[in-house]
Amino acid sequence: MTELRRVSRILAIRLARLGDVTLLLPSLGLLKAAFGGAHLTLLTGLPYTPVARLCPWVDDVMALDRGRMRDGPRRQALSDVIRFAGDLRRRKFDLVVDFHSFRETNLMAWASGARYRIGMKRADRAYLPFCFNLAPALEDKSIHVAEMFRRVVLQVPGTRPEDIVAGPSIRPPGARRPGPGLTVALYVGASVASRRWPPDRFAALARHVVERWGASVLVLSGLTAEERESADRIGIDTGGGAGRVEVLKGLGIPDLVQAIASADFLVSNDSGPMHIGAALGVPTLGIFSESLPRHYRPTGVGDRFVTGEPVETVEFGDVVRTLEEMRAGTPREGSELAIERRDRPHGSSGT
Repeated sequence: MTELRRVSRILAIRLARLGDVTLLLPSLGLLKAAFGGAHLTLLTGLPYTPVARLCPWVDDVMALDRGRMRDGPRRQALSDVIRFAGDLRRRKFDLVVDFHSFRETNLMAWASGARYRIGMKRADRAYLPFCFNLAPALEDKSIHVAEMFRRVVLQVPGTRPEDIVAGPSIRPPGARRPGPGLTVALYVGASVASRRWPPDRFAALARHVVERWGASVLVLSGLTAEERESADRIGIDTGGGAGRVEVLKGLGIPDLVQAIASADFLVSNDSGPMHIGAALGVPTLGIFSESLPRHYRPTGVGDRFVTGEPVETVEFGDVVRTLEEMRAGTPREGSELAIERRDRPHGSSGT
């Protein structure tokens, strides 16, 4: 096996999406631990740089505006590419790890001129072997995305599975501001409507934790008009919960992180912010429909999920029961067999 020497500057590449970038962060901690004094830079898409900057193991962030390169004038795009490649070389990276492994990121790894270059070889996309000089990690679509990122790191010579990285992979931008009692955050948005649990059931859940737990509720949503409308509807349906239900819409990533960090529990549709909860160490309950929990479930020790396809088949009672179990500290089922049982493609299921 190749021995990596004098690795003092590392570049990790993952361009998208918010959930994937968030799931990558623990593996960056493992990479950082293997090369203790190394300066670690994460190259990611422009929209995801705020969450990268909140990771304690990331020393610097490079932002790539993919939309501008794709949709702008060709001459400008070519100029941007040349300038970007020059910037990569000037930074004199010793090791580049391509966690995205598209043609464009393969070429970025090659253009960096780094002494050591390694990538993930995807099962269904082209891989450019001339861009790398270390054996790739082979993609395994049967495992969780976070575990696949970890395997990429462990393919780098000198990394060890026994290296443990302690603590949350995201630090909130400010001190936690807990309320007088429990706070439950509800992330009611998602990138597509088919992943959004109905607003009336989120409203019923908000009423449940206000009336039964005496909790406060933060209703959080994304930027689209549909997501904002859902959040407003939940606020109206709960009547403000006697002043205990607060609706926060269209937050930027730092403010969203701060809001989730202030909560004791997060209940979220299958979305990027669901993974922010787990990264902060906030017990998280994910509501799944069309994507498999096996690959994308929240990853914290006490985190849980419920699933149904379509999402409307996820029963209110299943969500309440699972959240009550989380509050009581009931251990989740952790075996692969249990995960298979809960990944039924149709109908609702709880834990």
